[in-house]
Parts: sequence; structure tokens; C-alpha cells
Amino acid sequence: MESQRKVRLGIIGTGRRGAYLASLYHSYPKCEVTALCDRFEHVAEEVAGQLGIPGVARFTSFELLIDSGLVDAVLIAAPPTLQVDIACYAMEQGIHVTTEVPAAYTIEQCWKLVRTVEKTGVKYQLCEQLRYASFVQEWERMARAGEFGKILLAEGEYYHYEENWRRYTDLRTGKMYSQPDQAGVDAQIESTWRDITFSHPIFYLPHTLSPLLKIMNDRVTHVSCFGTRPQGYTHPNWPVRDIELAQMRTSQDSIIRVGVGFSTPHGPRKDTACHWYQVKGTERSVEWSRSKTDLPRLWNKGDEDWTEMRWSLRPEEASEFIKTSGHGGVDGWPVETFVRAILEDSAVTMDVYDAVETAAPAILAAESSDEGGTLKTVPNFRK
Repeated sequence: MESQRKVRLGIIGTGRRGAYLASLYHSYPKCEVTALCDRFEHVAEEVAGQLGIPGVARFTSFELLIDSGLVDAVLIAAPPTLQVDIACYAMEQGIHVTTEVPAAYTIEQCWKLVRTVEKTGVKYQLCEQLRYASFVQEWERMARAGEFGKILLAEGEYYHYEENWRRYTDLRTGKMYSQPDQAGVDAQIESTWRDITFSHPIFYLPHTLSPLLKIMNDRVTHVSCFGTRPQGYTHPNWPVRDIELAQMRTSQDSIIRVGVGFSTPHGPRKDTACHWYQVKGTERSVEWSRSKTDLPRLWNKGDEDWTEMRWSLRPEEASEFIKTSGHGGVDGWPVETFVRAILEDSAVTMDVYDAVETAAPAILAAESSDEGGTLKTVPNFRK
């Protein structure tokens, strides 16, 4: 008989993203949300109502939630600059952890995550979900089968423009605004993590790098990065580089090139919206759609032209929960894999080493960008 046990999950950070993920986890049959935490109590209360669990335990302190005895695991959707300290505190108490992308913002945070997981032995999984897309899994299969030959180059782009990308929080009410003067003269305004961290858009490199490293079964050893000026061109009042481009060398002597930007409009891709990918090998090359009107393509050495392919995001071999989840059927993957890893005491699918191997190149790329493109060496966290 199948076990009826469920993972008791606490949500730390119940803003827009946290509320969405809370609903996703709460709808998974093997999981129940048993506690919510937000520094604004009424925000957590609103999310509890949206989830249909108005009486759920609510906290304004993550320590109190973690120490409450009400949770087996936590999802951390707090400001990403804070999540490593929260995650490590939870793991020290024997609580399993899943966090949002990026995993860390300093090399010291990367090491802290690795050492805490190794010390405590609890489950830690990063929530990056595009690595589970159907086309990524197919390209990974090709790589494992040697169909690319030697992979020489992998490329990715993440150009995600929102006109109101900047956010401001009223510390009295918790309400969010796109302009500081919208809150009124009595408001106590604070810039959000977007303003703090995305002055370097390359900090979001992990979201694009994760699928590429999965396909290649590789890690980055060196990185260099260039960016446009610290003040934007599209929005001159934004202290954000419009685009940063990182070039990386891997342990298997391949080159990866990834561009990231948030402050300049860009045409959408088919299905992936902001993402684009290419893998070039000595025997085969594959490329994702450049626009909404073209198809992904494959080229084999000796072919006269590219062959259009019907690859997609949505997986064919997955549970209905995953297939019907958001972002084309990939949002459900990290949910199901994390919960099952806890219940079955099995390995997570994106562990702490995978997580920091996407975070560290971004951290060093931002430093390189500030220094005019200096070459940086990425630590080997698996030693």
C-alpha cells in the first residue's frame, strides 16, 4: 500500500513569487503547507486565505517557523540576498530546504551552502526549472549518446524586459510600487532586491546556465564578462546595465557564452519567451527558435540545410501534475522531485553542487564586468 505520509512545508516569503509557489506545492498530493512566514503579517494572512487554509500557522520570524516543529521542509522565497543564511539555519535544525534562483550572491555564501549540506546531510534543492524542459532533456540525451561529437560551444540568452522592473516596498504596509512617489508622502520606501542585485543583470546567469551545464554534464572553470555602462540607455534613471555578456571555459574544454538583460525591450522566443539556446558540436548543432514564428532546428555534419524540429517545453513522460503546471509544464518538476526525495530519501535532481556551479560563475562575472573583463577562476566545490 502506498504511504499516505505528506511533507509538511513552510513557506518563507509570501510575496508574489512565494504565493505562487505555495499554491503549487499545496496542490501537490504528497505535500501540505503547514506554516507561512513574512515580515508583513497581513501578507501571509492574505496568502493563507488564497490557499484555502486561513487557520494555518503564520510567523514574522523565520527562526520561529523553523523551530516550531510544524515543518519537515521549507521553501525560501525571501529576498535572495538573505536566503543563504535562512537556508543554513534551517538545515542546521534538520529541516530540508529548497531555494529560488540564484542560490547565492557571494563565493563565501556558495561555500557556506556546500559545507552546511555536507555537515547536516539534509536535502537541499535549487528551484531552477528550465533544465527540465522537454527539449533540454532531449539535447541532454543527444550529448550522452555522443551525437554532438565534441561540444565546442553552448550559447544562451535571457532578455526579460519589464517596463516596471524596479520595485519599491512601503515598510509600513508591505505594498509594492513601481515608482517611489506612488506610495504617498508618509510612506517609508525601501528598494527591493531587484534594485540591489540586478545592477548587474549577469547575476541572473544561473537561470540560463543551469540547462546548459545539465546538457553538457560539465562545470565552468573560468569566466570573463563585459557589460554596457552602469546607467541604462533605455531607462537612463535606472542604475542597471542594459546587457552583460559572460564568456566561460569549462572543465571539458568547451566554451559557453550567455547574455542577460532586464532593462531593454527584446522580441519574444517561441514558448520560452525570454530564453534562447544553442549547442554546437563537431558532428551536430541544435538551436532553439529565434522568434514566435520559426521552429527549433537541427543540423548534422554533411546536411545541406537545417531540419526544423517540433521540440517543446512540455514533457511527454511526466505526471499530470507536472504536465499541467506553469511555464509550459516545467514548474512542477522541482516540486515533485523535492517532495519525493524527502519521502523516499533519494537524491534531489539539482543538488547543492549543481546550484553553486551556476551561482559562482555569475558572481565572478559581475566582478569581471566591473573590472573591464578580467578573467576569473571558478572554485571547484566538489573537491
